This record gives sequence, C-alpha cells and structure tokens, in this order.
Amino acid sequence: MFIKLDNSKGRQRWTNYFCLFISLLLLLFVFCNRTTILENDTEFSAKFKIASIAAFWVIGIALIFIRLDFGEKWNRILNILYIFLAPCYIFINMEIAIFSKESSFRGLEIPLLLFNLVLIFVIELVFIVLTNHVRLGADICAFICVGFDVVNHFVYEFRGTPVMASDIATVGTAMEVADGYQISFNFYTTLAVILMFDFMLIGRTLKCERFFKKGVQRLCGIAVMAVVCVLGTTKVVMTDYVTNLGLYLSLFQPLTSYEKYGSIACFSRSIKLSVPEKPEGYSLEKVEEITSRYTSDTVDSSKKNPNIIVVINEAFSDPQVLGKIETNEDYMPFIHGLMESGNTVSGTTYASVAGGQTANTEYEFLTGNSMAFLPKGAVAFQLFVKHEMPSIVTELKSEGYTGNTAIHLQKPRNYNRDKVYPMLGFDKFYDYLNIEVPFVKMRNNGTDQCTYDNMTHDYEKFRENSDAPYFGYTMTIQNHSSYDVPFDNFDDKRITVDNVEAPDVGYYLSLIKYSDDAFKNLVEYYENVDEPTVILLTGDHQPRIKDASMAAITNGEYENWNDEEMMKRYAVPFVIWSNYGLEKKTVEKTSMNYLQTILMDSIGSELTGFQKFQQDIQKEIPVLTGNGYWGADGKFYSADDKTSPYYEWIKDYAILQYNDLTDYKNRAEDFFELKK
Repeated sequence: MFIKLDNSKGRQRWTNYFCLFISLLLLLFVFCNRTTILENDTEFSAKFKIASIAAFWVIGIALIFIRLDFGEKWNRILNILYIFLAPCYIFINMEIAIFSKESSFRGLEIPLLLFNLVLIFVIELVFIVLTNHVRLGADICAFICVGFDVVNHFVYEFRGTPVMASDIATVGTAMEVADGYQISFNFYTTLAVILMFDFMLIGRTLKCERFFKKGVQRLCGIAVMAVVCVLGTTKVVMTDYVTNLGLYLSLFQPLTSYEKYGSIACFSRSIKLSVPEKPEGYSLEKVEEITSRYTSDTVDSSKKNPNIIVVINEAFSDPQVLGKIETNEDYMPFIHGLMESGNTVSGTTYASVAGGQTANTEYEFLTGNSMAFLPKGAVAFQLFVKHEMPSIVTELKSEGYTGNTAIHLQKPRNYNRDKVYPMLGFDKFYDYLNIEVPFVKMRNNGTDQCTYDNMTHDYEKFRENSDAPYFGYTMTIQNHSSYDVPFDNFDDKRITVDNVEAPDVGYYLSLIKYSDDAFKNLVEYYENVDEPTVILLTGDHQPRIKDASMAAITNGEYENWNDEEMMKRYAVPFVIWSNYGLEKKTVEKTSMNYLQTILMDSIGSELTGFQKFQQDIQKEIPVLTGNGYWGADGKFYSADDKTSPYYEWIKDYAILQYNDLTDYKNRAEDFFELKK
C-alpha cells in the first residue's frame, strides 16, 4: 500500500498548479460573497460558517498533493468502491445546496433514498461509459447534479419555485430577463460548491485507468446503458412509480417537496407531469355531443362595436389579499377608485402561476383554455401552441376590428411570443426594438407609460385611414422582479410598508404606484376620445415575494397554508372600464380563462359557442386554475378529483381544450369562432 505526497514533475505538476489556482478562485469567490454567506440566521453562527468553509477548503488543498497506489488489483477495487460510493457523496452534496432545517429529508424514507441514489448512479455510469474514465465520468455527474441544485436555489429566489422539467423549454427566456436579478451565494450553496471541489480532488487521489480495455467492451457498455436509460425512462420516470414510493410533488410549494424527498427524484417526477395526456373519454363523437349544445352567434356587421384595449400588467396585484399591510400612502389610488366607481366591472381573478411563467396567463386569457388540463409547470406558448388557433383576437378580427396589435417591451423571442402571437391572430407585434415611440426604461425594463404611449400611437395611426373599432393588447414589463436591486432611475422609497419588516414589498408597491399613475394617463386619454372604448386591466400573477416577507405579512402562517389557503398567492384584481359607462358589477372571484368571456359579455358582444359553454360552467365552477378549482358549493377541488360533483364538467372542458389545442386537425371550428 502506498500513500504519498505528489511532487512529480511535468504535466502532473502543472495539473497541481491548476488545482491550486482553482482553490484560490474559490477563496476569492467566498470573499466576494462574504456578506450573504455570513448573514445572521438562527441555524449557524458566523464563526461556525467560517470554520466549516475553511476546513473543507484546507482538505481540498491537501488532497491536491495526495496520491494513492495500492497495486493494480486493489486500485481496481478502489475504483469500483469509488463508483458505488460517489452517488452517496453527490446526493448529500447536492441536497446541501437547498438545505432547509424545517423540510430537508422529512419525507425521505429508505425506498425514496435508494431511488435518488440509483438515479445519480445511472447518470454517473452514463458518463463513465461515454468518457471511458471513472474519475472524469464521476466528476461530470457531480458537476451536473450539484450545479442543478445550486441553480435551483437561485431559480427559487427569483420566482418562488424550483426548476421543473418543463422549464428546459424556457431557459432562453430566463436568461433574457436575468439582468434584473442579483445573484448572491449563501452558506449552503457556497459549502456545496466547495464540497464538489473536494469530491473532484478525492477522485484525483486514486490511480484510475480506462474503464474498458477494448473498444468492443466500450460499445457493449454504451448499448447496455442506452437500454437501461430507455427502460428506466419508460417504466419508471414516465409512470407513477415514484409516487407509489410515497413522493407527492406539491405544485403549490414544490421546493418543500424537493427538500423532503430529494431534488433529483422530484425533478424526475416533474418529467412525467410535463407530458400532456389525452383526456378520459375523448373522441370526436364526444366533442360533437358537447358542442352541439352551444351555437356560436353570427357577426352583426351593422353593430357599432367599441375599441378594446387589454392590459395584462406584469406582476400587478394587491398584496392585501395575503395579509394586512399598512403603507405610507395608497399604492394604487386611481385603480382603487375605478373599482369603487359606478361604471366598471371589477373583482378578483385567479392566475395559474405566481412569481413567473407570465405566458401561461396570456394563454389562458387569449384562448379561454385552462392550465388545469396541461402538464404542471409547462409553458403553453413554448410547448403546445404550434399552429394557428382560435382566440379573442381572431374573434374580434371576424367582427371587423383593426389594429389587432400586441405590444411587449422585451425581446420578441421570450416565451416564443414572436411565433405564438401571429398564430393567435395578431397582425402586428411591437417589442422594445421596433416600437415607434422612443423606448423609456425604469430600472432595466420598459415603463408602463412607454407601453401605453406606443398603444395610443398605434391607435392614432389606424384612425388616419379607418373608423373601424380598434383592438390593442399589451403585456407590460415594468414591474418584473427582482424587488431589491437598487437603480438610479427608480425611487424605491416612494411607498413604504410601515407595520411589518418587508422591504421588498415596499419596493414592489413603489412600482405599482408608477403603474397606477400610467394607467390613469391611459384612461384619461380615452375619456377624451369620442368613440366608445373599453379597457381591461389585470395582472399576470403576483410578484415573487421573499419568504421572510411572506412570513411577516401573514404572521408566520404562510408555511402552514393548505392548498385552498395557498390560492391567496394566485389572486389578482381586474377592472373593466369604459368611457361610455358600464353597468357596475363586482365579480367576487373568477379565473383568467373566463376573463375574455366576461369582457365580451360586459360590452354586449356576440359570443362563440365556447364562450357560451364557459358561461354555463362558471355557474358550477367559478374559478378554474392549474392549481385546482372552487365549485359552486364553496369547496376546493383538484382537477383530477373524480369524487367531485363537478367532475363531468371538468371532463367536458378538458375534452374541448384537447380538441382545440392538440387535435387541431379535427377542431370544431364553428364552436370556437363566430359565424359570419
């Protein structure tokens, strides 16, 4: 047996120098993040954190110069032990990155622990076989797995939910909006990075040779791993196997599930949930049976229709639904005043998302479809809208509306909008690069006022050549998170929260006050327009509020909310205003998929068969979201609850949506569009 210090020359010596260089970078990394690493918490003191990080860093330094050589036979045995023990180290390492004293490992019984370890083991073997090198394959596996949980930490900080399988399609969009976030490592993520560095150096102490001696053996190994991956995916990942082991992936608080059951197991469960399934009982005969009950209205060409402006405002909400908040002044005085006046339809609508995935709210509003029937965590614009489909846009175009303009002051490819908007019927799409009124930023994002100025400019252009009613739609961007990064072009002290410690909420509400001012300007513009005009304003979702602020606002109750109570996080106000006066109506609660029907009904427009179906189902199911629904009996149900008295309605809705979105070649066009 030989344990020796490495003082070799040549290439090995330069490898040692490189490892030393990396270790110094780690030290610099710790120094740069020292504030967030050492911030006060109830778990560990600053001295303990410094000692832990220093100890593992010193171990890494020592490992750079240690080499083990026990002879060919024992080296081979050590390599095999390393392969089998590495998943245990990697699992602990990656879970440290998202460790929570309250949640971590609380649901991790032996079968689920083994499931996590086996998944890591398979990933490790895949890379060992592909690289034909034990140490390199294990290192790649560790880098991917630990990196995944470090990313998970930051994704959770940004939007309040961890990475799900369906997020892979939205990586580009996430990168586009990352400028507004401040990335800072805490103690756990820092420790995870250093432990990963130590793991890679442990592998360097072993004398490793090629895993396969011959090319034929390697090809056989690749074939075997391919079969294992295919069978594992089809027989385990794409089934309810992991659920039968006791894993329940909470869609309200998925990070808690990741901490309880292991993040790699939860991620594998999200793969199954990201694949759409044909609804129970779907057939064209069943579609015909449902659609035959509802006849779309015929377009009335003699009717004078109002202009319609739809504003989906980024992160617009009223956090009073979460708990009592006292501020130095009203953060949306104009909008509150509109909702109390006598010529609006207003109330509370529920989104299927919170903190992010804006495009899902757009999908629900524009099409009338619901995220309740799509895979959890999926983004419809990215994964499912691949062909032209009916929407409120195509409906209004059939009624002779001009404009049909969409505005979003971000990059057009975000959430695939540059492709999806035309498929939903929009004739024009203005992003921040091609708008005609100069781009104005607040923080890193285009302002609401700039958005509205471009909308009115587009309206005025159409008025030069046509008196047909105008339709304009915008998804704003001003209020996008995060809510703690200082900017010279933004007064984050305009609104302060006085009764609880929640600085990010004050920052956010300062943005809402600017939104309120800009919306007031938009309404006042159309008050002075002779043509009848209707404006709908709502938010896409609530903002990502930090956990500490949520605890403060809710008096610590947030962590213990059940699924129905958690719906408070999805409540958003809406208001429909007109310059000619609407009959005042307050909608206690509805959901985004119903909102277009409420809008069209409020202005006395013709309705499609689908919208008439929605009017009927709203009487039974007033709120339907991707997180569950309320029935007319006041009880809260999950969409797959077959014991619900409303399950037949749910099945019918799912069948209609599948026909519209997925089985588009057999779509019941006359049901989803007005008659001409």
